[in-house]
Amino acid sequence: MTRYIGTSVRSKEAPRHVTGRGRYVDDLTLPRLLHACILRSPYAHARIVRVDLTRAAEHAGVKAVITPADVQQLSRPFKPGRYAAGLRVPIPEYASAVDKVRYVGEPVAMVAADTRGRAEDAVELIDVEYDALPAVVTTAEAAAPSAPPLYEALGSNVAWQGHVAYGDVDAAFARADRIVRENLKIHRYSSTPLEPFACLAQATADGMTIWCNSQSPDVIYEALAEALGLERVRVIVPDVGGGFGQKIHLIRKYAVLTALMAVRTGRPVKWIEDRSEHMMAGGHSCEQEFDVEAAVKSDGEVLALKIRDTDDVGGSVSTLTIHFTNKLNNLFNTYKVQHLRLEGRSVLTNKCPVVPNRGIGKPGMCFVWERTMDRVAQELGLDPIEVRRRNLVAKDQFPYTTPNGNIHGSGDYQALLDKVLANVGYDEVRRRQQEQRRGGASRGPHRARLRDGVQDPPSGRLLGIGVVIGVEPGGRNAARDMAIFPQSKQVLGAGGVEGATVKIEKNGAVVFTLGSPSCGQSHETTAAQIVADVLGVSPGRVSLAGTFDTALSPWGVSSANSGNNFHLYDVGAVHGAATRLREKVLTLAAHLLEADRESLQIDDGIVYGGRASRAGGDGVASRPADSSTAESMSFAELGTIAYSNQALLPPGLEPGLEATYYHSHPHADPLMLPDAQGRVRAQYTFSSAAHAAVVDVDVDTGRVRVVRYAIVSDNGTLINPSVVDGQIYGSAAHGISVALGEGFVYGADGQLLTLTLLDYGKSTTLETPRIEVEHYPIPDPFTTLGQKAAGEGAAIPSPAAIASAVEDALAPFGVKVRHLPLSPERVWELINGVGGHFSRTLTGTNGSVL
Repeated sequence: MTRYIGTSVRSKEAPRHVTGRGRYVDDLTLPRLLHACILRSPYAHARIVRVDLTRAAEHAGVKAVITPADVQQLSRPFKPGRYAAGLRVPIPEYASAVDKVRYVGEPVAMVAADTRGRAEDAVELIDVEYDALPAVVTTAEAAAPSAPPLYEALGSNVAWQGHVAYGDVDAAFARADRIVRENLKIHRYSSTPLEPFACLAQATADGMTIWCNSQSPDVIYEALAEALGLERVRVIVPDVGGGFGQKIHLIRKYAVLTALMAVRTGRPVKWIEDRSEHMMAGGHSCEQEFDVEAAVKSDGEVLALKIRDTDDVGGSVSTLTIHFTNKLNNLFNTYKVQHLRLEGRSVLTNKCPVVPNRGIGKPGMCFVWERTMDRVAQELGLDPIEVRRRNLVAKDQFPYTTPNGNIHGSGDYQALLDKVLANVGYDEVRRRQQEQRRGGASRGPHRARLRDGVQDPPSGRLLGIGVVIGVEPGGRNAARDMAIFPQSKQVLGAGGVEGATVKIEKNGAVVFTLGSPSCGQSHETTAAQIVADVLGVSPGRVSLAGTFDTALSPWGVSSANSGNNFHLYDVGAVHGAATRLREKVLTLAAHLLEADRESLQIDDGIVYGGRASRAGGDGVASRPADSSTAESMSFAELGTIAYSNQALLPPGLEPGLEATYYHSHPHADPLMLPDAQGRVRAQYTFSSAAHAAVVDVDVDTGRVRVVRYAIVSDNGTLINPSVVDGQIYGSAAHGISVALGEGFVYGADGQLLTLTLLDYGKSTTLETPRIEVEHYPIPDPFTTLGQKAAGEGAAIPSPAAIASAVEDALAPFGVKVRHLPLSPERVWELINGVGGHFSRTLTGTNGSVL
């Protein structure tokens, strides 16, 4: 029988998408459909004094206008969820601004009209009187005692402070030969999905149906039920044009507004976000600043880390601690260090709220570890590769339990490092680099001088290489966020639950339903391969019954396109459902063929066995109409009997050929719930990868070109290698772009200055290097097929790899790369000594905070 797991079968989704046959929210229409547009705040911080909708309401085609007063009167505030764990005072947050606005782009009002054009025109006619307030844009100014508070009830913009600690950190520091200190920062950015937010809501007599491109339909389901007091909510997720975390949380505000407008008008309402709206208010990755201290021995062994983390969470409390708690997922990265203290604080600023973003929190944690390893090597005069080797978890230590409770099921970090060094030609790059540096100036003397006053370094282009390593956690534990409150008894969820259904139709066709939506990661293809392998059919005969629908899909707490959940929960669920169905097929076939069940085999949708197999027949398929003399039966024949002929069913067998299975990780314990020390299984599987980046830097312009980028990755069993490669290519390209300049820039008044993709600076294919990938899979002993995560991986180590490579290239200047992004302007400033060692905030001539 042909095996499909482990092969790159033809994509089932791609033909539909590349030929324009995808069905996205904006492709959907309903009778009497209205179109909605949102009025957004032009201020970063202001009180709403008055809203006059007279002119807008009288505009042609306008059917309704919703104001802040309407939102407050007709809906309830959101309940603080796990993303706001740690909020010390209840803060009512509604779907729109109510009393004041706290960031540019915050929703203030919504208009519904018979065309989008008329709705857009009417939005301009809403008159709002604001009382402008001072804006705070940096965490330093926001955390000052005299800063204007975003939420008066909190009394401070430092909305949360807390810590986790593992091992005996103080004793480890007392034993150290040296303390290495560093300040590091990662900026705000986004994944900019091709399709922004989109909602279509229809109020019915008994509830609400909403079509929404959310990654987490449970968030939409709960938001509508809570905010509007609805008992019956149906959430349908059609095709989704990318998510990356952007469509998990803030989208709930717009779902509630759209649904509220559908209730108000009694007609279906569609709202489609445009690109500028998404850039200013669709959610950003969190800007994070770290003060790091490493206790080290003279041979490079790292004994302990102390980290003070400041997260800029923007103008909302709803995602207050999510970036902090996500650092628990890779808190120790690939290293065997036993002692660590992570202190955190979440600071409110007048900027867009933060949301999960590809790798949320984990790129920052990896950046801390890998920059620290480089700094330890520099201060001790050691090779950075050898410092990493000295601290890596060894192959014979797996399964390895980290001090905070995560269990790395399998791995060989030393081998990943060895292979990526060989693949990138590490020794040859070092040789070329030394030749280049000995060669001196290539285009005459350079203006900048070294910081110690010695002769000028060479100008022209400088070569650098950075090698880093990181883990990619997967399969979220819903109780993770309670680790910062280990004594709390209010657990909103724990572990993970998700289902799948597999069915053989009456005609023999195989269909399946997943318990979570897909955002373009080939879930349909991958799941079909698993079903095909288990049931003994080709993937071409297996199809997805439909996209996610809360009324039809078997969903649970893990039914989200986030947290690298698919590989653990969806794969486990669809494999479990297919296995159950196979057992039912074999039971029915054994009865009809009068065969021993254990002797039956399935190949290409035909069950072989029966009289010929017991009599030593030649195994040639034969399907006569009279099953009493048959040697085999097809799925179509079995389906006809299972759905149509009760008389032929064996006693006790349920009619039909369908099975549903809900999967929970069988190895969720120990530490599914946090213990008294705050140890918890934050996520359940751990891929790993070594990255090597080779760059050359133009000394005169600061422009960085990535010459080569190599990855050796352990993703466990590869169900579809091409799908995994696609995830690695995309996440690496994003991480590299983040490191080299894409990101959000705000003015001192809280105005977003990077409102378009051109200003935002996302890399194109011209700036993106070819990603060289080698797989080195070591199956996970605890998952269904030995699989591990693959959706976020390369976005986690890649910013650190680029930072390491650029710093290596600029070693003749004595610079230290501490902060991202490394845009040409910033690299030029590093080279020319502007801003010291790049450790202070740079301010543009227009007052913008760079």
